[in-house]
Amino acid sequence: MRVGVDLGTTFSLISRMGTDGAPVLMPDQMDQDAFHTPSVVYLSGSCAFVGQVVENLLEQDPGLKTIRFFKRHFGQRDPIHYDDQGTPWHAEAVGALVLKKLRFDAESYSATTLESAVITVPAHFNDPQRKAVLAAAALAEIPVLGLVEEPVAAALHYGVARECHDQVLLVYDFGGGTFDVTVLSLNASSVNVLSKGGVTDLGGKELDEAIGEMVLAQFHRALGSPSSLNVRTLQELRRASEALKIELGMPGKTKVRKLVLLGNQAVEVNLDRRDFEAAIGGLLERAEAVTLKCIEDAGLRPADVDCILLVGGSSLVPAVGDRMRKRFTRPGQRVLFHEPSKAVAFGAALHASQLAGEADLYQLPPEFKGVTGYAVGVRTLSLDTGRVAIDTIIRKNMPLPVRVKKTYFTTRPNQDRIVLELVQFREGPADAVSLGQLVVGPLPAPRQNYPIEVTVENREDGTVSVQAYDSQTGVELNQVFGRDADGGLSHLASQRALVRSTFINNG
Repeated sequence: MRVGVDLGTTFSLISRMGTDGAPVLMPDQMDQDAFHTPSVVYLSGSCAFVGQVVENLLEQDPGLKTIRFFKRHFGQRDPIHYDDQGTPWHAEAVGALVLKKLRFDAESYSATTLESAVITVPAHFNDPQRKAVLAAAALAEIPVLGLVEEPVAAALHYGVARECHDQVLLVYDFGGGTFDVTVLSLNASSVNVLSKGGVTDLGGKELDEAIGEMVLAQFHRALGSPSSLNVRTLQELRRASEALKIELGMPGKTKVRKLVLLGNQAVEVNLDRRDFEAAIGGLLERAEAVTLKCIEDAGLRPADVDCILLVGGSSLVPAVGDRMRKRFTRPGQRVLFHEPSKAVAFGAALHASQLAGEADLYQLPPEFKGVTGYAVGVRTLSLDTGRVAIDTIIRKNMPLPVRVKKTYFTTRPNQDRIVLELVQFREGPADAVSLGQLVVGPLPAPRQNYPIEVTVENREDGTVSVQAYDSQTGVELNQVFGRDADGGLSHLASQRALVRSTFINNG
């Protein structure tokens, strides 16, 4: 069985191709009517509770120490959680527990073994973040066919479901934890990404926090002092804020009045949609600025876009659609929702079929052409000025895959190694993210001006690989590439044993 996995910040889904040639979601093993797994984990001894069972446990004890929003920490080196025994958990391991749970659900429902998967990633994820997703899948023992960007997956499903061809699409993907935007062209033979952008720390979480601040302000006015915020009350505030946001976004609903309980204090909260929209105006402006920059990067104008697809749960906030309809006003332009919570998972299943060579079987566009989301370069130090600069090797928005060769030279007599720091960046040195050091050597004949040919490849899944050769003989040289001496994987051995020894408790 091949599957598509939407590994989301707040909810995760798993899908496969159905017998009718359309993708279908697979349900929770404990609840056949539930298809969305909350991306939340609670660790207790050697057991891991994942998904809705954690939400149920929180109803009984809101003070439980749960792990949320681990996806935002992919690519970071530090642990994000310590369990009761003081054992560190990295984001990859927590993600692996969610993937193990999804795998269990899929195999239980279909009575077949999961053979491979396509996993979705935000379009703006850089190389360390994408490799963290691959590491999470490896820890969960799930073979990965490939990665697909979330907006691209949504656009692929839209194009197949609506039989749309020869269109320029803009996918505005406002999820629970991240914001993505992608411009692409779609026709019967190919999906072509033109440009992409996004923000890791912009999503439904920030909208909920805006509601939460409004709730706390009303508690302060009603009680004369703010409610004491501890783990329990913060959980209660998070749940109340999310519920208020959803209710306030219902059609025709402009005001909400609701009794909110925080700890042992209760206040009747009154919220107005206009106040909420004013509170989140800066967040939506930030998303709109990224959207317009993405269109500009594609060499287009807003009027050149045929269709704007709103996907992700946070796109259901009415102010999102209102802003997009005010921005895109050309006659014939459409701003529409397309399976906001399901399209990404459906598209992942379709892409799995593409990669498996089944495009004809399911009448899918056989070609997929992505672009680089970041430039890749080598950080250098000018001997003349002493300033740090970046020698760009791969530019942003180049068609994938792309391989570029460049020759570097040793600078000292008897130099037996050369060390190059590779970075990714969107605009310039100020936002550069280190991919790690390429350490080449020992060289067979150390000397000054020894030429070393470095080949940098940005692969179709958006990850970066580097190789070094003796440019005179073409022989590959001894090398290590990564953010640590072992290639950045020093913590994964212990995390692998940790994940394997942890039992997924479905309640």
